[in-house]
Amino acid sequence: MKPLLSSSLSARFLLTTITVLVACSNAIANPPGIGGSLDEVVKLAIKEGKVRFGSSPNTDEAKLVLEAFEKTYPKIKVEYTANLEGGVSERVLTEAIAGQVEYDLVNVPSAVQPNYKKANMLAGPFAWRSIFPKVPNEHFSGDNYLAVVSFVPRVIAYNTALVPSQQVPKSWQDCLDPYWKGKFLVRTRPHAFVSIWPAWGEEKTLQYVKRLKDNQPIWGSATYDESVIQVAGGEVPMMCGTNYTSVFNLLRRDPQAKIAAVFPTETPIGMGETIGILKGAKNPNAAFLLAGWLASLEGQKGYEKNGRDSPFLEGTEMRKRLQKAGVKIVFGGWQDEEFAQERTKKITSAWGLR
Repeated sequence: MKPLLSSSLSARFLLTTITVLVACSNAIANPPGIGGSLDEVVKLAIKEGKVRFGSSPNTDEAKLVLEAFEKTYPKIKVEYTANLEGGVSERVLTEAIAGQVEYDLVNVPSAVQPNYKKANMLAGPFAWRSIFPKVPNEHFSGDNYLAVVSFVPRVIAYNTALVPSQQVPKSWQDCLDPYWKGKFLVRTRPHAFVSIWPAWGEEKTLQYVKRLKDNQPIWGSATYDESVIQVAGGEVPMMCGTNYTSVFNLLRRDPQAKIAAVFPTETPIGMGETIGILKGAKNPNAAFLLAGWLASLEGQKGYEKNGRDSPFLEGTEMRKRLQKAGVKIVFGGWQDEEFAQERTKKITSAWGLR
């Protein structure tokens, strides 16, 4: 009779087996019809000749990003549709279910992701990580269906002509300073405070937003872009919780605007464009190539032009800015997206706005 394996050898054998099985489970292959290597994807994408892409940035902002792709791949035309988010994304899904697939690559905001997945209308899973190995894991969903190609740091904005240097907020706690009582803006859609939740937890977050309410903010329902114009125009001296992108683009258009953004000591990072390839897409290789390219350093250099580049990718301006500021990055990631709506409701309830 052969001797049994020793317990230590058995343990090592079991660990090795588990490691191999996990590795195999992570070895995702692209769906049929999609190239198995970058070279194959490029050849097939060029053969397709175009990609129909619908996403949230306006046409001018998208042009800053997409023009570099078209220079890199001049034989692939990008047909871009702007301002595709929220309810429009729902309409795209409804049409796709009915067999009318208008886009190849489409913005899938977190609020509608469950609907897309339930309807089984996203192509995939895809071999993002093997075909684009230099792109950080944060850019791709755990199930390998979606890619995030732009990011939104949540910041504090202030009017540089109205706020004395010693009163410039450096942290979220500074918004609770009695100095600001009744004279700072808070948007009723609390993205910044939903984004800080992963670091603080429910109890601390809800305690904070209640104290913020007690400091009597001016509640605003305007968009972030409209709100930072109010700050720059002196209508309100400070805004606690806005998108860095809105401040960045206002200064890009008007370098003399009297506004600045502060990365708080804990800077939450939101996911901007979360894109997926629709089932039935006519140009799936071109869509896959564009999505992966946008997530790469080459694509992120375009997003630098509108302040949406990744803080997770070495070499981007956003990463350099946050490192220079010495702040702690807070990123809930893909696993927290499903809780965003629930957390939003709890925060707005604490404010008495629901």
